[in-house]
Amino acid sequence: MRIVRGIGLNTADMSKLFKKFSRSEAVKAIHVGGSGLGLYVARKHIEAHHGQVWAESPGRGMGSTFFVRLPIHKRRAG
Repeated sequence: MRIVRGIGLNTADMSKLFKKFSRSEAVKAIHVGGSGLGLYVARKHIEAHHGQVWAESPGRGMGSTFFVRLPIHKRRAG
């Protein structure tokens, strides 16, 4: 199932989305709180586990989809 919600992102927002202290101009207009660290910290944790995180959006006002890919390791019998 794919659920797309939110304000959507333009190309400029996408390029800085997971950077430290970064916030979309559109978000600043509707939500005054936040430090711009949430997605940066999430990316760091995911990458520390050898994973990937990214977002896709057809454009502002059209929602966004965020993806997380983490490796699965089989346990050794022992």
